[in-house]
Amino acid sequence: MNASCYIDSMDNVMIDTLLHYNTNAPRYTSYPPANLFRPAKDKVQIERIWRESNALKPYNVSFYFHIPFCSKRCLFCGCTSEVLPVPEFRDRYFEALFSEMDEKLPWISGDRPVTQVHFGGGTPTSVPFDFLKRILAKLRERFSFAPFAEIAIECNPSSISEATLRELAEMGFNRVSYGIQDFDFDVLRNVGRDPSLLPVKELVALSRDLHFKGINLDLIYGLPSQTEDAFYGSVEKAVDADPDRIALFSYAHVPWLKENQKILEKLPMPSPREKLGFFLEARNRFKEAGLIDVGMDHFVKPSDSLAGALSEGKLHRNFQGYCTRETTGEVYAFGSSGITQLDNAYSQNVHESEKYAELQLSHRLTEIRCEELSPSERLIRDVIERLMCNRRLQVTDEEKKVLGDGWTRLLALEEDKLLVKKSESYVETTELGTLVIRYLAMQLDPLMQKNKREGVFSKTI
Repeated sequence: MNASCYIDSMDNVMIDTLLHYNTNAPRYTSYPPANLFRPAKDKVQIERIWRESNALKPYNVSFYFHIPFCSKRCLFCGCTSEVLPVPEFRDRYFEALFSEMDEKLPWISGDRPVTQVHFGGGTPTSVPFDFLKRILAKLRERFSFAPFAEIAIECNPSSISEATLRELAEMGFNRVSYGIQDFDFDVLRNVGRDPSLLPVKELVALSRDLHFKGINLDLIYGLPSQTEDAFYGSVEKAVDADPDRIALFSYAHVPWLKENQKILEKLPMPSPREKLGFFLEARNRFKEAGLIDVGMDHFVKPSDSLAGALSEGKLHRNFQGYCTRETTGEVYAFGSSGITQLDNAYSQNVHESEKYAELQLSHRLTEIRCEELSPSERLIRDVIERLMCNRRLQVTDEEKKVLGDGWTRLLALEEDKLLVKKSESYVETTELGTLVIRYLAMQLDPLMQKNKREGVFSKTI
């Protein structure tokens, strides 16, 4: 079945409604969205919010390390990454990162348990593994790791051999995500992406043999030059590879922010309606294969921890994606562009790796932004997260008061069958509403009502 057939078999009113709500909206990995954070003031402010966070919840700790380097720049990429520089600068970057750890780790209480460490980028496996080993060793010098601690790494499969994967397992990594993006060689070549070094099914099986959990494959729909037949072939191959999770991301075409994407404009690009067909048919096939849809774009085995977290109302969401509340604590980030996510504040390092290294090694402020949340903003953040993660929302009288017109706007979407109002304080999203959950969340966001910021955020579909 191709996308057009799938669309024809569906209620056209539903399709038109989805396209109507295909608007620019934040992804709500934070609230306020990161690009609206206020400028950081000084080091005193950063140290204060880190130290104050020790008295807040959750008490467990997560760490994020940004490794911005890749062996090459993929044309579709929207990440904060750069082509691997000369060894001298690479070493300088890690000198700065270790300096940042030495400066800031003492601000975190040493008796707080570590339940999650995440290495992202870029391609963390593009650098010598000694750097990764040193990072983990520094953490273990100060903190105790919980027995169930998740140590995760994002990988470009074109650089992962059996020996590489075994070394990662020996270092203590126990969760892995592979950026497959597409299985079709022509599409990969057009967008500047190299295919997996090992057959993907073999890569997943090897990862499982080495005791990795939550093995994830990333796919992207709506890539330039993607066709129905090729994309659905990728969907079937992803299912056949038997991962624990599949993340199905929409290609965000934002050439005004990412110049590398301008090159792709010469290629045929699926229309919004075609993209919607890609997503709906892939979603249908994943569910037929027994996977459970989690959040906006994740599909997982029933045995996966994310499925349990969804059913128990313990699903969480941050800049690293969907996760469980057991493993995710307050997130302390290191490296260029890293975003620290505390209960009462966010802070973000400068994006440019060279500027980051210069600032840190001269002991100056590396943070470009710092957003300290008011009680009302914390409430709005928590309400949006509950809706995004649980697909249902019950609010208290206090929350309703703070949300004001936002709650009224959300309830009004019952007319379009995006949600069902169970009471004046409780709603559940419909299947249709789940597909545009970002739009629903935007109704609760007073910032988006004041300024739509159409050129800043990607489309919801």
